Amino acid sequence: MATEISKVFEDIEVWKNRQWFESKYIPQVLLKGKLSEEVIRKISEIKNEPEWMLGTRLKAMEAFNKIPLPDWGPDLTEINFDEISYYTSPVLYPKPSTWEALPESFKEVYRKLGLSREYVEEYLGGALFQHDSAPIFREVNKYLEEKGVIFLSLDEAVREYPEIVKKHFGKAVSMWENKFAALNTAVWSGGVFIYVPENTKVEIPLHAYFRINMDKTGQFERTLIVCEKNSEVTYVEGCFTKGTLISTNPDFKPIEEIKPGDKVLTHKGEYKQVYFTQVREYSGNLYKIKVYGSPNEELEVTEEHPFLCVRRTRKDERNKKWKLEWVRAKDLREGDYLVTPINKIVENKDSYEIEITVNKKRIKRKVPLTKEFFRLVGYYLAEGSISKKSYLRFSFGLHEEHLVEDVKQLLRKCFGVNKFYEFVHKKYKGVDVVVASSELCRIFEIFGTSSESKKIPHWMMLENPEKQKELIIGLFRGDGNYYKKRVKNGWLKEIFRINTTSFILAKQVREILLRLGIASFINVRDRRKEKRKIMYTIGIGGEFLKPFGDLVGIKVEEKINGKKRASMFYVDKDYLYAPIRKISKRFVNNIKVYNFGVLEDESYVANGFAVHNCTAPIYSLGSLHAAVVEAFVGKNAKLTYVTLQNWSKNVYNLVTKRAIGEEDSQINWISLEMGSKKTMLYPSLILKDRAKGKIYTVSIPSDGQIIDSGGRLFMLGKDSKAEIVSKGISIGLREFSKAVNRTDVRIFEGAKNANVKSSCEALIIGKGFSESIPRFIIEEKDAHYNHEAKMDIIDKERLLYLKSKGINEKDAIKMLVFGFLADIEKEVPSFFMLEIRKLLDIELEEYGGFG
Repeated sequence: MATEISKVFEDIEVWKNRQWFESKYIPQVLLKGKLSEEVIRKISEIKNEPEWMLGTRLKAMEAFNKIPLPDWGPDLTEINFDEISYYTSPVLYPKPSTWEALPESFKEVYRKLGLSREYVEEYLGGALFQHDSAPIFREVNKYLEEKGVIFLSLDEAVREYPEIVKKHFGKAVSMWENKFAALNTAVWSGGVFIYVPENTKVEIPLHAYFRINMDKTGQFERTLIVCEKNSEVTYVEGCFTKGTLISTNPDFKPIEEIKPGDKVLTHKGEYKQVYFTQVREYSGNLYKIKVYGSPNEELEVTEEHPFLCVRRTRKDERNKKWKLEWVRAKDLREGDYLVTPINKIVENKDSYEIEITVNKKRIKRKVPLTKEFFRLVGYYLAEGSISKKSYLRFSFGLHEEHLVEDVKQLLRKCFGVNKFYEFVHKKYKGVDVVVASSELCRIFEIFGTSSESKKIPHWMMLENPEKQKELIIGLFRGDGNYYKKRVKNGWLKEIFRINTTSFILAKQVREILLRLGIASFINVRDRRKEKRKIMYTIGIGGEFLKPFGDLVGIKVEEKINGKKRASMFYVDKDYLYAPIRKISKRFVNNIKVYNFGVLEDESYVANGFAVHNCTAPIYSLGSLHAAVVEAFVGKNAKLTYVTLQNWSKNVYNLVTKRAIGEEDSQINWISLEMGSKKTMLYPSLILKDRAKGKIYTVSIPSDGQIIDSGGRLFMLGKDSKAEIVSKGISIGLREFSKAVNRTDVRIFEGAKNANVKSSCEALIIGKGFSESIPRFIIEEKDAHYNHEAKMDIIDKERLLYLKSKGINEKDAIKMLVFGFLADIEKEVPSFFMLEIRKLLDIELEEYGGFG
């Protein structure tokens, strides 16, 4: 291997030719000033390192002093190496061995990142936390330790596994590669060591979180990953940013019961997955918000919690214009409109297979998802019950013979039932239609077996609205009424009502009505003093009375009392808009509050209304980040490496990364770069026979920033295959920004049938600037290489056109950006695209048009 790798280092031509680097983000001070042998010896002494590591550090200092700054790429001459803190560490003695032992200030940082011990233990294979130069805490899943997986800081690995570290340290990234690789090798501290034994697959990801806590601080972590033959691991570095009844799929849950993996309804009317939950203690103002239409449901939230809202523009009348914006709870006003998203998902199926137990045997049965079945379910939700687990019963009044016949007909058509029992109750003026069938009882148990447990399963909530109309018809015929009466002043009062003792059903009916374009409200009557169940009444009035009347077959006049019907509510294709009735606040001390993160949309529906999660990335100031990552991927092994970085706009972000893939290995390297003053990042792969590699880099510089990124490939092996996709989105809303896409490919002689594809794609917004710089050296005649470059521009004229179509500028920019990224969305982890969405929201938060 040494001979082959030396070819690569020769290609680098030490530091004279082209150097390539990278980033990370996230602060304190101990060793600072001019880099010297004394500083390096002190770092090594603090870490109690073996002599060979001290010797390596001293040699690297010599290399650092000899190698000049790169004469290409961003200008780095502003960096003052004499002002950098080369070793910075919080004072934590003894080092915390458990989560509970961490100082509260540290745990608060992690909570803001959406991290809890429970999350780490349940959803990660392991997590390592580093502040500045010092690893603070490490948690490893026990089953990984039992498999022999090693996951700890590189500091610990040097002491505990010196043979493995010495064998690999500096073998993928030479100290002579560039000035910053040399600097890292001289003063590295912390970082991660991962060792995955042969034939071991790590199914859940390993995470590391690095944080810089002061300005003029250097972070020089070093990552070393060794994947032995037939092993597999995913490693994620970076930070994730980060509450009452929540609309979930299939129903509704208290927020404290929401777990990662649950799907919740977002402000876009779609179900998206929860990726973390958060519980924290809060002291401050709590705002209690009551909204018309939901008198029993009040929201109590922290003052910073954002709501999707429309500001009231007319004092005594409903708005005519509906401009959506995110508004924090403390800034809401009575009369403003909160919005309820309309569930837009439509799954039109012919049947649905359910599994039931009959005679102690599990069997599968298909139910027909027809209009007739939906109306039958509506009847059951209103008048159905199950007795002795074998008798399916529908109860009606003696005057409702037409409904009795309709239910019989529906049972015949949907399930082939021909034998019915009718029981007349003259005393109660009622009649029961009964079917003796354990199988049908098991099917209808899905819809609830008592009045207060009635509900609609999620697969019916998502069905075709035309079918759902029939469910509403059946439910209204059984439990609905049309109130029409003249009151004392002679005015006519009209309202449609549906009654139920099931709170869940009431909310689901309201949701279905919204899918049909009909606004409704829910009233609550507490009858517990009468020893009766709470009654929930879904009411439909105002301008929505006419369309509901058309739905259930009751004629309603266009006008009432000589005037056009009106409502305080408004419904469009996306939302229900309901005015705030009352806002109050109270001060609390140390109470638990809840929140969670949702993939892509970062919002959820709380007590019916769209809210956003609470957080934003944290920015550090004026620092240098110069890390090194080395990865060694054995035969038939697989490594996925994901980096998510959002640095302060004063950080120089310069990292060198390289992975070596042995025969039949697979390496996926995925990077998102935002923030920083200047970034240089070019993940590098060395691939041997039949090895496969992919490098995806997305860089998004904004005002005043330069991100120079891309990827490097060294194809040594026969039938090796690789791809580089480098995308740069340069956002210059007020001032110049620059994204440079570089690809550097070398196919060595002997790498027969090697196949490489590379692309550099640029999107320029406003005053942004982009540049594509490919370089390729093909030494093997029987090899294939394809490169393409694309560029697109978002300018004032283009935004003006989209604005004329009713799309505001912020949304237009987001739409165009995600269209630009659409081709890689399926190739990268979902949280990768989530981070782009969240960070782009932050960049555009105060956007007021191109400056």
